[in-house]
Amino acid sequence: MDLSGLTQKDQKVPNQAVADWLVNGDEATLRAYLALSEATPVLMLVTDQSEASTRLRAVVYEVIQASAGRFAGIEISIEQQPQIAQAVAVQQAPAMLAILAGQPAPLFQGEATKDQLLNVLTQVLQMAAEKKITSQVSVGAVPEAPKKSLPPEHQAAVAAIDSGDLEKALGLYQKLIVEYPNDSEAQAGLAQVKFMIRLANAGPEAANGVESLLVSADQLLVAGQVEQALTSLLERFEVDFENREAIRERLLELFVLIGNAEPAVLEARKKLATLMF
Repeated sequence: MDLSGLTQKDQKVPNQAVADWLVNGDEATLRAYLALSEATPVLMLVTDQSEASTRLRAVVYEVIQASAGRFAGIEISIEQQPQIAQAVAVQQAPAMLAILAGQPAPLFQGEATKDQLLNVLTQVLQMAAEKKITSQVSVGAVPEAPKKSLPPEHQAAVAAIDSGDLEKALGLYQKLIVEYPNDSEAQAGLAQVKFMIRLANAGPEAANGVESLLVSADQLLVAGQVEQALTSLLERFEVDFENREAIRERLLELFVLIGNAEPAVLEARKKLATLMF
């Protein structure tokens, strides 16, 4: 899978400092290391709690440390960050990938000796050289993900949210959507503000009314029960033909709010499409 969309193609980070030769990774760290991979080869080690992972981790750390900064390493726990492992098509640990210019390439799965690892990494360096990805890193601090400055219209909406003026923020985002229908950030901002307003105004509803269902879905989302929130709406959508449009609109809002790339959203989209057609 191509992960380069998570960083800026023209982002170069020569002589970048990293926290360690092999850092524990989450989504934020991965975003930073994707930017780093535009200039320096990044090695991703996917591990679990097995002895095999422990042994391979020690070998990988030793080799990266000895490379004098020619590689940067990130370790992903398949148990703690399953969504990242899924994104790079790793189903079993330990496994090793190389990331060059935001694009991961599988190297091997299972254990490897030091000599086997050195042989594989020699090939990685050759590929990196062909792409002119040859900058070195040093141990110092974790690289920061590239920050994207918001346009003035977005900044005004964010400022309105920060000041507690949700209605003003709502109006600003609605205006942005009209002017720029394909602005994904404005769509996400609008979904967020609507969600915040609903939570602020939530009150008792009819026990069996569709509004009660929508409020319940919001509350499940707040509680972190994303799949349950989407499932409750989909199940009602399947049988409640009178209120289908209202439920569909709320589902689409939640898709944007949760994130269109999230596995739960992708699954819910497929289910919704099946029920509609």
